[in-house]
Amino acid sequence: MPVGDRLDVWLDGRHAGSLERARGGAVSFAYAAAFQELRVAPSLSVSMPRHATHHGPQVVEPWIDNLLPDSDTVRARWAARFGERRPTAFALLRHMGADCAGAVQILPEGSAPADDAGAQPLTDAQIAAHLRELRRDDSAWAFESHGGRFSLGGQQGKFALARDVDGAWTQPTGRTPSTHILKIGVGGLDHSDAAELVTMRAARALGLAVARVEAAWFEDQPAVVVERFDRLAGADGRVRRLHQEDLCQALGLWRAAKYEADGGPGVRVIADAVARAADPRDLAASRDDLARAVILNWVVAGTDAHAKNLALLHVGARTVLAPQYDLVSAALLWPPEEVWHRGRLAMRLGGEYRLRGVGTRHVARAAQDLGVEPEWLADVAAQYASAFPDAVRDVVAQHRRLIDAATARQFVDGAAARCADVLRALGQRQAASAADRPGDAVWIPAHERDGRRVEGHWRSRPGRRARSV
Repeated sequence: MPVGDRLDVWLDGRHAGSLERARGGAVSFAYAAAFQELRVAPSLSVSMPRHATHHGPQVVEPWIDNLLPDSDTVRARWAARFGERRPTAFALLRHMGADCAGAVQILPEGSAPADDAGAQPLTDAQIAAHLRELRRDDSAWAFESHGGRFSLGGQQGKFALARDVDGAWTQPTGRTPSTHILKIGVGGLDHSDAAELVTMRAARALGLAVARVEAAWFEDQPAVVVERFDRLAGADGRVRRLHQEDLCQALGLWRAAKYEADGGPGVRVIADAVARAADPRDLAASRDDLARAVILNWVVAGTDAHAKNLALLHVGARTVLAPQYDLVSAALLWPPEEVWHRGRLAMRLGGEYRLRGVGTRHVARAAQDLGVEPEWLADVAAQYASAFPDAVRDVVAQHRRLIDAATARQFVDGAAARCADVLRALGQRQAASAADRPGDAVWIPAHERDGRRVEGHWRSRPGRRARSV
């Protein structure tokens, strides 16, 4: 076999098996016998169970491809950097697979995770310089000068670092685990970084299991810092990797199928996958967590909640739904009329993509898809819609350095407008006539009038009756 056509796969520091690239380019995976004999250990994927030794390209190739950034520009840049003729997953992970999502490390054959382990201390100035570079060119994920070797899925510009118990930042230079992901906003979408921070912290305040997130400043450069839920720090400060995979990986799907409209999985398919994978002891909690996440994304207009933004967390032989991540409310970024007219879900809710098209019957159908009681799901939706605007207001107030006054008003008013529509759709307010719908009205943000605060409300266009919130 040609040199370089085999890569070793490690899970939480144990040799799990090998990836093999055939002469024609097809990639397969085989478990190591010693790993299969372990009494308690996760499979590499629920799509590649440990009891079967060999797994073919149909599931292996999309699985490893999903470890890489979605951006073709980032992939091409990495290929050029390492002299690879084609930016295939196998080729790129040979160089960038030492620190992947979950417990996975993909290394050249014969090397081990302990080889070349270490971390390069970073100053605030160095991190700030890289944030500036990333804002100029959002394909500049890696710290070129420090040799960091990490691979993360997704489209948004980001990079992975490690933070020690004293708060000092380092760049893992070999196989040391990263602990945090630093993100900037989506290019061309102003304030998307702040919207992600606010949405995630507000969702956590509502009681959802959500990855911890904070805002940090490095000189004049802000970053949204997400604590990795697939890392676990021990009392001695040593960090352990926890295995996870996104739902595209779990279902054996390519990244191109992450949206239901592009042939990807819908709510029922994902609910069934979670039910099959979850440990019986954790099934009820994982089912309810999924239902809460699905309904939250309708309530807050989370229009990018696709299959790669849901994950399974494998701890030993047990599997649960992972905490939520990459939550962004379009209601914070788009004008209310645009949310109403253009807003579409990544996965249909009860058969409906359009935010404005969802009503109580769709919520009831979604409950059936999710395996929960319709009344319970409708109550959860109403609770979230009632509480989300205040949660947004509280988070915004805590981050005045990141979020200026105008953006704060935009976020708070957008959340209020969206949640008012949700409550009406659920029958929690008197139903509006056709003339009162947002298509025939404009949203008036909260403001001061004669020294008194006027809450945000819809106002009919001239000649039409206004509706109050």
